[in-house]
Amino acid sequence: MVEYEQLKTLTRIYGLVTQCYNQPLAELSLNLPQCQLLTYVANEKLTVAQAAKKLGFSATRTSNLVVDLCKRGYLSQRVAATDRRRRYLTLTVLGQKKLDLIQEKLPATLAMTLKQLREDGQAAAKSVPLADAGQC
Repeated sequence: MVEYEQLKTLTRIYGLVTQCYNQPLAELSLNLPQCQLLTYVANEKLTVAQAAKKLGFSATRTSNLVVDLCKRGYLSQRVAATDRRRRYLTLTVLGQKKLDLIQEKLPATLAMTLKQLREDGQAAAKSVPLADAGQC
């Protein structure tokens, strides 16, 4: 039987991970998948399908990320010169500025979140008997 404190600790850990991954990060107004996508596009020529594979997302979810980042002015799509059916993602000037801010701010945000996760994880490990760990 799961004790209330164990459930509370695990729920807090899940909440931190979910918030960090899906909610806009303070000062960046982007979530982690959006930050990842901008970083990938800055480093290599990618189509939406290639970006989806790198992110581990469906093409639909990635397309939604791309549409949002295009609307916000961070990404644009360019038609390939050799194949008009293929579109490549590119950073805009505003996207490069946002990426610079990501590279400046994200490490501290992630370090703080990981520290909190470690502390909560250690607390959870102490309160969950070893034989019960990993069983959900």
